[in-house]
Amino acid sequence: MFGQKAIEVLGYYVYGLFDPADPAWPFYLGKGRGNRVFHHVAGTEKLGPDDLMSLKHDRIAKIKKSGADVIHKVIRFGLSETEALKVEASLIDLVNHIKPGHLTNIVSGHGVAESILATADLEFALNATELESEEPLLLIKIERKWGELLDGKNRSPSSITRPEIFDAVKGDWVVSVPRAKSAKCVLAVARGLVRGVFVPADWVETNAENRKRMTGELGDGGHGDFVGKSVAHLASMGSQNPIRYLRC
Repeated sequence: MFGQKAIEVLGYYVYGLFDPADPAWPFYLGKGRGNRVFHHVAGTEKLGPDDLMSLKHDRIAKIKKSGADVIHKVIRFGLSETEALKVEASLIDLVNHIKPGHLTNIVSGHGVAESILATADLEFALNATELESEEPLLLIKIERKWGELLDGKNRSPSSITRPEIFDAVKGDWVVSVPRAKSAKCVLAVARGLVRGVFVPADWVETNAENRKRMTGELGDGGHGDFVGKSVAHLASMGSQNPIRYLRC
């Protein structure tokens, strides 16, 4: 743990968690101050056998079970909070671009609507208008799956098909089924933009405890014009929770 003198010098910093079995690439990237870098391992140690683990916690638990320790590294320090957010998002985007699916981060940092983009796709993203609706909506971030779709075949966002997007957004999710069913439609969100709009036929149990999955899809509920809209103004979409309920 860092002492008080080190904490004062560090300010905001960007850090990585590394697996000793694969030390060249971080499996998690984050930003923080104080002893934030050490909280992930401490949090995993406090989880009980019946607690649902995230990919990050699962990776940490496996490292500990092997008899090794997670390697903690500070990548940049002495930053303002805004600078740390930018560095964190840039590093996450770069690792996702080079090694898709490697990071255990649920979301791509806090750089909403930012990523490594072809110039044509960047033009589209920067010209996107904000999502505006008074109807109940369910927004689900599909950052990891979106990255896999893009980088697996070095594709552009415009080439990704509607069935592929539905496959990415259908689940499994920790979701309130009554609230999900009250939504007019489900919006698949990636890189700060709506990528697909769906009305699921139903929500069903999965083999994973407390997780649900959409089955079938009944069109877009007349909200196809939401595709391409920006949700960057919805600050909480930058949180670790991929689920966001709007008025439902």
